[in-house]
Amino acid sequence: MSWLGLLPTLAAAIALLTLPGLALLAALNVRGFLSLGLAPILSVAVIGSAAVLLSLLSIPWSIVNFVLTLTVLLIIAALARRFVFHITWHPLLVAVEWRTALGAVVGVMMGGLASAYNLIRIFGNPNNIAQRYDNVYHLNAVRWVLEKGDASTLTLGRMLSPSAEIAVYPAAWHGFAALIVEVTGQPIPIAVNALNIAIASLVWPISVMLLARIVFGAQPVLLATAGLFSAGFAAFPMGLIDFGPLYPNLLSYAILPAALALAIAVFRVRSTENTDYRLIWVAFLAAIAALVLAQPNGFTALMALSLPIAIFSWLGWLKARFGARGRRGSVIPILAAILFCAAFVVVWRAMLLGYDTWLPFTRYASAIGQSLTSAPHDRSIPVVIAVCTAVGLVRLIKAGNGRVWLLGVYGVVVSLYVVSAAEPRGAFRQAIVGSWYQDPQRLASLLPLPTVLIAAFGATGLLTWLWLGVLRVSSTPSRGLRAVAGAVVAVVAVLGGLQSQHGQVDDMVIESRQNHTWEGNPTILSLDELALLERLDDEVPEDAVIAVNPWNGGSLAYAISGRAVTQYHMSSRALPPDLSVLSHRLDVATYDSRACSIAREENVEYVLDFGDYYLLDRLEAEDYPAFDDVADAPNLELVDREGDARLYEVTNCF
Repeated sequence: MSWLGLLPTLAAAIALLTLPGLALLAALNVRGFLSLGLAPILSVAVIGSAAVLLSLLSIPWSIVNFVLTLTVLLIIAALARRFVFHITWHPLLVAVEWRTALGAVVGVMMGGLASAYNLIRIFGNPNNIAQRYDNVYHLNAVRWVLEKGDASTLTLGRMLSPSAEIAVYPAAWHGFAALIVEVTGQPIPIAVNALNIAIASLVWPISVMLLARIVFGAQPVLLATAGLFSAGFAAFPMGLIDFGPLYPNLLSYAILPAALALAIAVFRVRSTENTDYRLIWVAFLAAIAALVLAQPNGFTALMALSLPIAIFSWLGWLKARFGARGRRGSVIPILAAILFCAAFVVVWRAMLLGYDTWLPFTRYASAIGQSLTSAPHDRSIPVVIAVCTAVGLVRLIKAGNGRVWLLGVYGVVVSLYVVSAAEPRGAFRQAIVGSWYQDPQRLASLLPLPTVLIAAFGATGLLTWLWLGVLRVSSTPSRGLRAVAGAVVAVVAVLGGLQSQHGQVDDMVIESRQNHTWEGNPTILSLDELALLERLDDEVPEDAVIAVNPWNGGSLAYAISGRAVTQYHMSSRALPPDLSVLSHRLDVATYDSRACSIAREENVEYVLDFGDYYLLDRLEAEDYPAFDDVADAPNLELVDREGDARLYEVTNCF
């Protein structure tokens, strides 16, 4: 498929990521800039929640059932607005000033096109897949949703734990991907690439600009700059598409700025004139649901980033109460703070995970420097963004108390990354960053969120300084001088904007592109193996199970063809007893053997032999001698081959 041919699939992804949220906001009579900014996060909330609800009701996940569920939700929302809230909500920016609208459009266009271009360079072709560990799970999970008709976060984990009553795995991203496959009829890899492009090039810049609008007000140049700078970081969104890949985290972090904007409104640290506070809370709770259903550590990130905002708001409340009523007025704020802190600690501890795989890799001083220069993991420094960030920090400090909480948000993100990157293993590291698997990469991907705001603020300060500097040439600037000043500022802005999209970004594209090719680096699949997998639905009966080694890509037979396999993902755990028997004895088994008995019981009729070229050089990968390099095995008959990839039928057991 060509990239032009991907446009209908991309349009379907964009529609699913925006229209449900827009419809819900319209039912609540939310209009203007706020509705556009909140549409993606509410779409995630609606689709993720609908998937859970339909699963609990034993109704299959499909586009028709989702639309029916959405219709019911819209009716409930409209009735609630009319009969529960008894209000018409007139939100921020119902009438958007044209310069602000232009700045937002320019920001989305520049940032979105830059991100899309970067991902096109990384993917190479719409059919390509990320040749990475986690992608085996994600691609197979999309197929599982399609086959089982279940996209619930409460049940997606059953793909690996089929006997579990509740098997939690964040499923919102997979639910989106499954709907795209159903609506467009495209293969799973194509739908996945379209979805990720839509998230990175539309959802992320829109969310960033909503946050920028809430924090800094209607500043057209700042909005446009924030949109452009959103594409200027290697850590996000590209970092999570390359590392893992962590697609659920990609979705969760992309909507996180919108959730933080709602947190700012909830804590009232910025003016939200003409906005009903009760509906802000409704939207905020929906945003929390969206983060949890996409990837829960996005919610933990919201907790951490909201803490400075909550403290700033509380101090203002305490000051006002104390000023009005003296010490008596302080009682309620202090009690509220105690309850808030207790609830925060309880929830934070509940979100900690028992993983201690990722080691610190640098010293504290180095980690701090990496954070402040937007160069985590010792990447090259994005000079334009780093300079603008420094200027923005100085401007925020000089501005005084108005936005001091933004410095706190920035400090929290820097601290989280520094702890993950430099703090030795132990209880402190676990308590602070355990929700992110103690993984520096996941926390590095949070750095762009506050940084893009501060850098945009710094950039507008520099451009304003340049504008005024040119005008100072004359005590009475003429129209011509103003035109010259505008031209100088425009040239500097364009050159700086272009430079912000090179260096670190180009390095990340080159690095990640190597992980999206069919040859070269250790890969999950080769083109020969893919070609064989694409023929399986013509050669293997629907009820048959294929024996595979997940470490050489065999598990992806399920994602590509829909045929069941013995394992859907790689695991470092010991093989289950029955599977261990098959993986060691199936190739030479006789009819009365234990291996054949298991094969008949589990309907394992075929073996996929992709040889001993493994994605990772692990001992577990060698635990499948009956599935790898099994030419001339007495119990296996060759059915099809493509290059070195072979499909065998089990003959002696049936």
